[in-house]
Amino acid sequence: MRPVRLGDLLIGERPILVATSLAGSVDEILIHATRALAAGADCIELRIDRLPTNDDVAELIRRIEAPHVVACRTPAFGGTFERSETERIERLETAVEEGATAIDIESLTDPKLRDRLIDTARAHGTPVLIGYENMSKTPPTEEIVRNLKGVAELEPDLVKLAVRARSYDDLLVVLETALEMRTFLNVPFAAIALGPYGAPSRPLACLLGASFTYCAIEGGGVPGQLTVTETREVMKTLSKERW
Repeated sequence: MRPVRLGDLLIGERPILVATSLAGSVDEILIHATRALAAGADCIELRIDRLPTNDDVAELIRRIEAPHVVACRTPAFGGTFERSETERIERLETAVEEGATAIDIESLTDPKLRDRLIDTARAHGTPVLIGYENMSKTPPTEEIVRNLKGVAELEPDLVKLAVRARSYDDLLVVLETALEMRTFLNVPFAAIALGPYGAPSRPLACLLGASFTYCAIEGGGVPGQLTVTETREVMKTLSKERW
């Protein structure tokens, strides 16, 4: 596996905890980041969906000191950004141009806009995370793997699988896929089953080969998302030699 550097953080050598901030202001996000790092997070997912303007995005990137991945989600992908897709890409490009340590884009984004963002990121030397997401269900393993191999063809620096788990059978599909992802991906990846049934996937996938997982900063956030503290405790219990 080829490790990837986000600022002073190297992903690919040990499990990395990424804490998600969904706040709607720069100051709130920075407070969340401070709390997450104090709890043991390694990296912050900056969800910029709710920031009022691109100027706020630029200010956030200039002020945050922690390694981070910037994402902007529409309702179709579990977010709140409801402007045009062109505006969403422009918002992410602003983050790249201000020095973001990594950028996140869904593989199912309009190819022209997706590739435009990837090209912008590469021109600035910014690592690109490309995700395959399904917010409504967990497809069969074969379908997931086929889509992930398509993601690999885009030459991402990081890969994320996130699908909705409707049962523990779906959870097992994601964990089985995590094992298979090691055979055809040469970059760090995350494998997550969303929702309450999928909660165990967040720490367990890392024990099966995933390089990073996502955590809540505090309780009461996304259903099925464990807090940073909870995720660390589970992984410490199950894999003491690595924690």
